[in-house]
Amino acid sequence: MWQDLRYAFRTLMKNPGFTLVAVIAIALAVGPNSAIFSMVNSVLLRPLPFPEPERLVMLFESMKGRGADMIPVPGPTYVYWKQTTRSFEDLAAVFMLPEYGFNVTYGGEPVRAQAALASPNFFAVLGVRPILGRTFLPEGDRAGGAPAVMISHAFWQRRFGGDPGITGRTIGLDGVLRTVVGVLRPEAESLAKADLWIPIREDLALENQGNHQYGVLARLKPGVGVAQAQAELDGIAKQLEQQYPATNTGVGARVFPLLEMASGRMRPALMMLLGAVAFLLLIACANVASLQLARAATRSKELALRLALGARRGQVIRLMLLESVLLAVTGGLVGLLLTVWSVGGLRGMIPDILPRLQQMSVDGRVLAFTVAVSIVTGIIFGLAPALGASRTDLNETLRQGGGRGALRGGSQRARTVLLVGEVALALVLLVGAGLMLRSFLKITAVNPGFRGDNLLTMRVTLPNAKYGDDLRRAHFCRSVVERLETLPGVRSAAAISYLPLRVDFLAMRVSVRGFQVYGQPEALAGQEPTADFRVVTPGYFNTLGIQLRQGRAFTQRDTAEAPRVILVNETLARRYFSKAEAVGQRLRLGGASDPRQIVGVVADVKLYGLDSKVEPAVYIPYEQEPTRTLSLVLRAASDPTSLSAAVRREILAVDPDQPVSDVRSMEEVVSDSLVLRRLSVWMLGIFAALALMLATVGVYGLTAYAVSRRTHEIGLRMALGAAPSSVMRMVLGRGLLIALVGVALGLPGALALARLIQGLLFGVPAADPLVFVGVPVLLALVAAVACFVPARRAIRINPVEALRCE
Repeated sequence: MWQDLRYAFRTLMKNPGFTLVAVIAIALAVGPNSAIFSMVNSVLLRPLPFPEPERLVMLFESMKGRGADMIPVPGPTYVYWKQTTRSFEDLAAVFMLPEYGFNVTYGGEPVRAQAALASPNFFAVLGVRPILGRTFLPEGDRAGGAPAVMISHAFWQRRFGGDPGITGRTIGLDGVLRTVVGVLRPEAESLAKADLWIPIREDLALENQGNHQYGVLARLKPGVGVAQAQAELDGIAKQLEQQYPATNTGVGARVFPLLEMASGRMRPALMMLLGAVAFLLLIACANVASLQLARAATRSKELALRLALGARRGQVIRLMLLESVLLAVTGGLVGLLLTVWSVGGLRGMIPDILPRLQQMSVDGRVLAFTVAVSIVTGIIFGLAPALGASRTDLNETLRQGGGRGALRGGSQRARTVLLVGEVALALVLLVGAGLMLRSFLKITAVNPGFRGDNLLTMRVTLPNAKYGDDLRRAHFCRSVVERLETLPGVRSAAAISYLPLRVDFLAMRVSVRGFQVYGQPEALAGQEPTADFRVVTPGYFNTLGIQLRQGRAFTQRDTAEAPRVILVNETLARRYFSKAEAVGQRLRLGGASDPRQIVGVVADVKLYGLDSKVEPAVYIPYEQEPTRTLSLVLRAASDPTSLSAAVRREILAVDPDQPVSDVRSMEEVVSDSLVLRRLSVWMLGIFAALALMLATVGVYGLTAYAVSRRTHEIGLRMALGAAPSSVMRMVLGRGLLIALVGVALGLPGALALARLIQGLLFGVPAADPLVFVGVPVLLALVAAVACFVPARRAIRINPVEALRCE
């Protein structure tokens, strides 16, 4: 074996051209496979860094009658589940939103930090111990007289320089002093990107049952599965519906494994990419196997001599397979280097909302995968040439005078079959990439309902200690907006409670309220219609370019003392008022006793993604219901990012202790909302391009090889009077026929793939005519170009030189 391995190495070194081409082909296939597997490993396979993570689940409510499958849980329901369920060891409540946070003061300029609320037992249920200090105490956690707070490892390093003495110190959160009791380990950040953790100290059983705001983390008891826990919660939901029909009618419960929650919507996209690179690997295998078959034909005399001198057939097969595996492992190592290089670049493209994907790396599992794929690849593409070489006809081969060997019909047929397979697989990949590209272009062409050019956005959260009443919040917002409008280069400014296209990877709607149409029959309890609820300043619609369809927009006269008014979007007006005029109608929001009058209808706006369905939405004047969290938006005359520093100065002029966070242009906000689709299209496009390149090389190689082997025949034809055009047609026709057969065989697979990824498409049918016509035409053109060079060489063959050996 060792002798054969050394001989295989020397043989490959004596053929550097063949070796280099084969290694590059394998690397271009193994590298993407390892890169995608590193993503799959990080998101789907790598266990969460907690003890027994398979027992961790998240619990939510569901309202299937409204099409909602993941609704945060009210405090009283959480307490009831905690007291009555038998499937769980323990339950903990958690509240986290990207907009929720505090202004942190600890010497120097205040900074904005994202925060999460958690019940005291949250980290015990999760199984996380702090790297410094302790977690929360069960009841009334106050350290040194101040409320407790825990900080993340990243925030500890970023804000406090990794100071080991941070525990026991007090920091200001929105002007309220809190004592740092612990620093979390880095693995806790794989679940959430919160900088601060605040204990939930209130009695959740006394909260409003209509206030849905908590996620519930639970740890299953040993031996209890998700299905058993789901059945128990279904029974409890029916009991609550009977006991509290006013609030629990139509309300169910859902159990999600925590790993499934952490992977979010990434699973379908990753599975699609994994399938794409598997196709790419098969194409590379076919390509290198074709090269091996051609090379085996040139080595037929050498192999025949081995057999004639007593070598067994198994030894010849072993020698050929060793060469193939050696090629594959070398290509795999080069591909692994490509993976290490590409993973760093991919991490830089991933936003903070995908913490699991940001943690991808080339670990031992990825290394083992790469080695296994390389060895299997070597066996796959080396098996056919090895078997063919072991069946060499000794008498026929040894009678030949040259060392090139004969071109056997079986070898040529095998290469043709492999090339047809390459073209078919390339067609499937190109169709998938074309459909995803068309879908992405359709999404980017969607009208979001506003103009995103020259818009600057930022988030501000007002601390309760300083802005505890509506009057102060309204005064701050009004003062900031007025100052921003006077800045040079600013055309208009406004504020909204939650910015459109807010990226929430769990696809949960936020700030949703139920409503009743005043004067119409009231809906059954628990089945009231809901609408996205937004609070805006008067200039908001003008600043974003949202069109007013009916009535009027908000004005400065819509103050807290003015009559309660509301604006609705077109979807709500169309759904609940039919052909009647919505303006003048009245809505009662949530549990409010007084209705609000609709004074205008505005155009629909995509709030949760360009590919999301528009739901009913209502808008309230900011001064009539001021919120602590608001996003400022301003329209600039030119580049909005150049105004960032000036905007910060104006806000600090109103309140020197008020930090600004998440400063971005609206174009960046829109771009971030498409991050998964863009990543999928970009990577699938690269894989399809590599597949097309490998298929092109295969067509060229087979045609060139056939021309070189038929030199005598072509020379004879031309000596007997064949025109160059007929020779050209003969060579081109054979290559195009192979490509067309591959296209025909690949079309059913492409249709199957299109139906499989239909859920990932937007605005494009699975059998899109443009893609299913354009891709075969592209492949035919590329095959024609690949055949043209060998065909041109064929018509330049000198008959005298070709027949000299006769």
